[in-house]
Amino acid sequence: MSAFNWFNTRKRAFEQRTHAITTSATVTTYTARVGSSNTNNFIVDRVINVTTAAGCDITVTLPDGIYEGQRILVNFVTDGGTSTVTVTATTGSAGDSTMADAGMYMSLEWVNSTVGWIVLAESVTT
Repeated sequence: MSAFNWFNTRKRAFEQRTHAITTSATVTTYTARVGSSNTNNFIVDRVINVTTAAGCDITVTLPDGIYEGQRILVNFVTDGGTSTVTVTATTGSAGDSTMADAGMYMSLEWVNSTVGWIVLAESVTT
């Protein structure tokens, strides 16, 4: 494989793992795709970029990870008003963190089914 093909394939794979969410009156929740075979067809969200409309809060739910060391990054890209992004984890200490301003983020890693998701780095509302 040539260098161009390798970099192009890598770029396309990363783009496929980035998911953009724009909130509206009907879009108020999102469950991250972690690669399970029965619900996600092995699709994994590595980066979730959230754009909110005015007054439209959203909750991003992280189901249990598939493999140890799995990571996910949730970015609050654009705040359309007084919106918030809440990240909750099915298992782990990463639950119920809220982002209130654009530019805030959470980086999480799946440890195992006992520990669950842990926060690696975050800029969230306290």
